[in-house]
Amino acid sequence: MYLESFRAALARSWSGSLFRVRDAERVHPRAKEYLHRLSKSGVVRRISWGWYYIPESYRDPWDFLAKDKGFKVVIKQTAASIWNYDFIHRDIYRLAVEDRSYKRALEDFAEQMGWKFEVEYHDKVPYEYMRVDGLLIETPESCIVSCISEWSFTDALAVLYFRRNEVDFKKLRRMARWKRISRTDIRAWIAIKYGCSLLNRKLGRQIFKVKPTSLKHDDIRELVNEAVEKVIEFA
Repeated sequence: MYLESFRAALARSWSGSLFRVRDAERVHPRAKEYLHRLSKSGVVRRISWGWYYIPESYRDPWDFLAKDKGFKVVIKQTAASIWNYDFIHRDIYRLAVEDRSYKRALEDFAEQMGWKFEVEYHDKVPYEYMRVDGLLIETPESCIVSCISEWSFTDALAVLYFRRNEVDFKKLRRMARWKRISRTDIRAWIAIKYGCSLLNRKLGRQIFKVKPTSLKHDDIRELVNEAVEKVIEFA
């Protein structure tokens, strides 16, 4: 009787989500024993040391991420896919967490499910984020800067173009002025401003309030040019 009530309480609290042994111990002090017995019957499954889940069908990784109760933020190219309507589809899901154990559990669970999660651990998540449909998502401004800094120019410029009426341009400039493009001394804001200027020129109207500007770094300039052409193709 105790085992069945424990199972029911777990299902009410953690259905669809990863949970720790210590979470289960809040339900009943004999949680370790009960989890061992339930795992033998397949009612729960062990992910890794100290982590379990109740087997459930998920439509896709997004379904799991929305149901899972752990603190995580969808970041970078994965966040960009939300803001730019999946302009570049990827099957890798990038997340940021503040718990090393949870990071390992997410990665192990994704591997069991055949998904690809790239999970960053931080003492404090350094990205600005907001809640969207039950998920914590890096904000458009922060996401644009993150993608630019990782040379993902098409992701960033697609967000900037498709969300141009929602992006806080002052905030974007403030964030991007202090972030450099990886392995260069070029500030993210220079690439963003150049991309905006190029979009204005290519589309024949001032969509973004920036002055015409140049970009001296050849590799970055070439890639930003390519990114602008891709965005314009679907604009």
